[in-house]
Amino acid sequence: MSISLSLTWSEGVTDWEAEVFTRTVHETLHWLYFRRPDAFFDPPIRVQTFGNWVIPAMVGQSSYWGSQWYVDSAYDRELDRVIAPVYLELVRNEPWQRATPHLNLALLQEDLTDFPAPMARQRPDYYSLGASFPGQAAVMSAHRLRALAEGAQQRLALARLVRHHLGHVLAIPPFERRQQVLRRGLETHCTNHCAMRHAETVAQLLAYAEDEARLPWHFCAPCTAALHSAIVAQAGNWS
Repeated sequence: MSISLSLTWSEGVTDWEAEVFTRTVHETLHWLYFRRPDAFFDPPIRVQTFGNWVIPAMVGQSSYWGSQWYVDSAYDRELDRVIAPVYLELVRNEPWQRATPHLNLALLQEDLTDFPAPMARQRPDYYSLGASFPGQAAVMSAHRLRALAEGAQQRLALARLVRHHLGHVLAIPPFERRQQVLRRGLETHCTNHCAMRHAETVAQLLAYAEDEARLPWHFCAPCTAALHSAIVAQAGNWS
């Protein structure tokens, strides 16, 4: 049985950022589907683009009324950042997640930290480009990328950020992998020439993006194998 992947974004995400976000997800999945063309007609992962969604009748009356509710609920005014662990916990506990389990990938315009709030207040200079609960959900921030030169650099960096966190949503590198990996919190990162290398800063993200743009495919062999395994696991009978 296939599973759905929900793509959402917050208020303030631009049209071109949303376009790069959605296109990168589709291009990455389609590349993986080339091993079995019928996957294009019956995708193992069904991408559902909700964007900046809202349920008007629920605004002000209930929780989970729209994509901005997650942002507002996880936003720390003192830090002027969204607390990623809070945001991801809201996603994990949303009512429709319990009713119909699915994957989530979100892009925010707000700045982000992957530290819990008490720790983040001890490091007000620290920021994160994205964070994930591997195998379930990830949230990314476009905030810092907007300091890059407009055009090619911003698009390249954003596509790389999306690629990396799509990998985490699909739980790669797998936790059980023991070679060429780096553990960081709940996440496992690759140390190969690969999109699953962890980027601490915007400059490092851009450098990795430019480096990987020269490759025929953005993921290393072990991560590619893990991606195919993740797709097979979602498809059930895809082999």
